[in-house]
Amino acid sequence: MITVLLAAWNGEKYLREQMESLLGQTNQEFTILISDDGSTDRTPDIMKEYENRFPGRVKSLKNLKPSGSARNNFFRLLKASSDEYLMFCDQDDIWLPDKVDVTLREMKKMEKVWGRGMPILIHSDLSVADQAGTVIYPSMARYQKIGVSDNRTSHYLVENNITGNTMMINRYLKNLTEQIPDTCVMHDWWLGLVASCFGKISYIDRPLVRYRQHGSNQVGAKSGMKQLSERVSRQEKVRENYRSLFEQAKSFLSIYGQSMTPGQRELFEEFITLCNKSRAGKIKTILKYKLFKSTRVRTLGQMFSI
Repeated sequence: MITVLLAAWNGEKYLREQMESLLGQTNQEFTILISDDGSTDRTPDIMKEYENRFPGRVKSLKNLKPSGSARNNFFRLLKASSDEYLMFCDQDDIWLPDKVDVTLREMKKMEKVWGRGMPILIHSDLSVADQAGTVIYPSMARYQKIGVSDNRTSHYLVENNITGNTMMINRYLKNLTEQIPDTCVMHDWWLGLVASCFGKISYIDRPLVRYRQHGSNQVGAKSGMKQLSERVSRQEKVRENYRSLFEQAKSFLSIYGQSMTPGQRELFEEFITLCNKSRAGKIKTILKYKLFKSTRVRTLGQMFSI
């Protein structure tokens, strides 16, 4: 019924604790599919140990070569899975005991409202933890001032409000992602764009994961003021990030353009051409198409950074 997709790479320090949090869930109606991305530590040994302990419940992909990134590793897992529901799992977090149960209930509720054939994505809040797993910020959404309930496609074009390790998607959303994009920022951002265009998104306003912060995190939690300070000091990096967003939008348009409504296509085309407009033209387009970030300060910064 449910497959948990776990992307691993050199995760020996925390992988065992994560696995135990999965196997301690109140709802055990799921299997775990692990993809190791060429680890050089004991990660493959730990994976083998759990496969032997839970034959049929814990499985791993037999990868011939590394994918090169957490994003690509998750896309590889996504392509290899075919269950009714899919959940995404990082190697170094801790799932709260009822995460599977609560997320599945929300999925069933959404399917009852919108029908079983509707592509649906569920995500939740999460708490930020230190290396020992102790909570330091009870709500990442509030800590980062994330617009978690803004599910407009125009919002997902400029900002991602979905944290991948909280996601569940159904088969109908998965079926829309058969073509892997040439360019995208992260797998969760891409799935959010797909769901915002062609399906429905629901947010659970409760932390269901302890998101562990440490030196080797792929994506770390930072406060809004810290993010803003870094943007001011690294303007070229900010511009590079926007170039990535434009390339992501181009990839999306090339894959899904024929399935979009005229209004959706216009939105993507206007966004992609933002960089060619005058400053006044950029501001006008951002306002017209509501290309807003989670806060007014971030949206204002965007108007003068692109």
